[in-house]
Amino acid sequence: MTIKEVEKILGIPRATVRFYEKEGLIEPKREKNGYRDYSQTDVIRLKKIIILRKIGLSVNDILDIFNGAKTMAEVLKENIVNLQEQIDVLSGAKNLSRKMLEDKAEISLFDVDMYWNIIDKEEKKGNSFIDIAKDIARMEKGILASYFSWTSVDGEVYDSFPKFILNVVIATVAVGCIICMIRGTWNIINFFDGIIGIITIILVEAILSVPLYLLGKKYSWIRENRNKVLIMTCLIICAVLLFFNNIL
Repeated sequence: MTIKEVEKILGIPRATVRFYEKEGLIEPKREKNGYRDYSQTDVIRLKKIIILRKIGLSVNDILDIFNGAKTMAEVLKENIVNLQEQIDVLSGAKNLSRKMLEDKAEISLFDVDMYWNIIDKEEKKGNSFIDIAKDIARMEKGILASYFSWTSVDGEVYDSFPKFILNVVIATVAVGCIICMIRGTWNIINFFDGIIGIITIILVEAILSVPLYLLGKKYSWIRENRNKVLIMTCLIICAVLLFFNNIL
């Protein structure tokens, strides 16, 4: 059967099916024309995968089960422990939210010390709340993404890689057109020279961005003057390349 038929039977998008195939969870046969032919066995296997994913098992866990690296019992026991930890976290936040609601807490009359002490006491008992370290991780993700220009004009990190690719394609096409206009000749060579130029710039910036980002965490001057440092670094690299080019 076709992937369209599989979509209809399982009620999931084909991208999900493709993802499971890419991860090695399913291996549908291919017809002579190259199209995938999903069997009833593949559909049953996909149903198993979906069930296991919905109860919280990771792709790696499911692979281990199919490959025999782990038994279902082992993985399910681990999953129950993980789920209980998540329940504990949500329960702590839920109980405090209920108390605040019963107290009719208002932001302007917020009893900070009382609720702060409640959280502190509960955490000392071993009860958990939402991990705010994720806020830092999200910020770090945003900063690093901005170094690679993986953000929108509003500074929001793109949720999907295709959006980033689309922006790169638009930029390369625009530069290609500009090169053609500057040279006064519209041909493939001029157009691709512009495209190669912008791609080279993007690659150089990507290569330099990671060390600059890491150095910026230690040295404030680099962090505050990131663009200047990037330009200076590029100029130094160009000078070195020209020097060795003349020698050779």
